[in-house]
Formats: sequence, structure tokens, C-alpha cells
Amino acid sequence: MRVGPGLGGIQPSQSDYFQATKGGGHGDYRMVVLTPNSVQEMFDFTLDAFDIADEYRNPVMLLADGILGQMMESVQLRRPELKKFDKSWATTGTEKKREHNIINSLYIQPEESEILNQRLQDKYQVMKDKEARCEIVNPDADIMIVAYGIVSRVAKQAIKELEGEGLSVGLIRPQTVWPFPSKGFKKAAKAYLTVELSSGQMVEDVRLEVNGRAPVYFLGKMGGNVIMVDEIKQKVKEIAGGMDHGDTI
Repeated sequence: MRVGPGLGGIQPSQSDYFQATKGGGHGDYRMVVLTPNSVQEMFDFTLDAFDIADEYRNPVMLLADGILGQMMESVQLRRPELKKFDKSWATTGTEKKREHNIINSLYIQPEESEILNQRLQDKYQVMKDKEARCEIVNPDADIMIVAYGIVSRVAKQAIKELEGEGLSVGLIRPQTVWPFPSKGFKKAAKAYLTVELSSGQMVEDVRLEVNGRAPVYFLGKMGGNVIMVDEIKQKVKEIAGGMDHGDTI
């Protein structure tokens, strides 16, 4: 992800969230979007992405923020597990044992188009049920930070320091932003803080999941600088102290 708008830069940013999860082509489609927060996960999720794409015959995006693409970290390499998926749709030759497979992406008749779209929506529901991922730190905390990518690592350090100061703070880290990990929000916290390197994009999905059960706050930074630990700590303390600066979503 690059700094927007326009051509952007190579500095850290998370401003491509909407493009990945809600845009990018003609409507009524979805793609799995994986969000690593380390070089190790960039490797692991790339292997996973090929399997997911193969299993569902669906695009998969690896959404890494700019700083991950420029980091050097140790990586534990592993051989990909060879998986076999049903490919009865493939044009492998019939050998007169079945009817021809005809691959078509153009459906002019609305009735045919509706059948195709419903089949895809059924597939997307299976993907929602099986492919949503998240990491949860301190699930019983009063205040839950929601962050992905490099920001989640900054948030973990902030949580560690805030715990030392007696505050109850946890983290929901989406490892997929589509499907969005609804399971991370089943246990309601007293407040949520979404932290992003953007003007506020994932916060909309957080708001939908929380569904009014608790206030949702936002902390963001644009332009290419990374949010610092002290900035997150300060915002959490404001929330814990009951302060309202007009940024409740």
C-alpha cells in the first residue's frame, strides 16, 4: 500500500484498504485480502494465497503496507504443502467420458447472469465461514485496539506498556480484511480504538461489527509517517478517562 492520493509515495501507508476490500472492478464480487504484519507472514501468506485462489477459483490479494516491503527480518522457510482441489471444471479433454466443459465469462441473458451471480454469492459465503482470520490479544480487556499490518506491532508495544500502568487493553488484529473477522467482535468490549495509517477506512468495518454496542474511536496518520507508541497510549488514556474530543464514530 502506498501513500495517496494520486501517484502516492513509497512511505508506509494503509490508504489502499477501500480499493482492496470494496472496489477495483465491476460489482457483486469479492476477493480474499490477507494482511501480514511481518516478513515471515508475507512469506507464509503468499503460500496460503495460492492455495486459497486454487481452491475457490478466486483472486486473492496480499495487502502489505510499505514498511513491510522494505524491512529485513529473519524468515523460517518451509516447503509448500501440495494440495489437490476438485478441478472438474478444467478443460483437460473429455476422452468421451463426460460432456464438454465450456468456460464462459459473458452472460448476456439476465436469467443466466442471475444464476452465475447467485453461485458466486454462495461461494463468497463459504469463504466468509472458512477463511476469516484474526489474532486476539487480551480478549477480556475493557478497551480493544483494532489494527493490522505494521500498526498492529506498534499497538502490541503500547498494550504492553499500558498494562504496566494498570489499564485493561487488548488487540484485535485482522489477518484478513475480507472476509472481515467477525469472530473477533463477538465478545463486546467497553470501547474500541481503530488505529490506521489512513484517514479512516477499516474503521467503517469495525463500526459495522460493533453495531452500536460500544463506542468506536479512531486514530489515524496520513502522509507516510508511522504512528508511534506514545500516540496510541495517549489516545487510550483519553478513552479510559472518559474524554470525548468529537471523534466517536
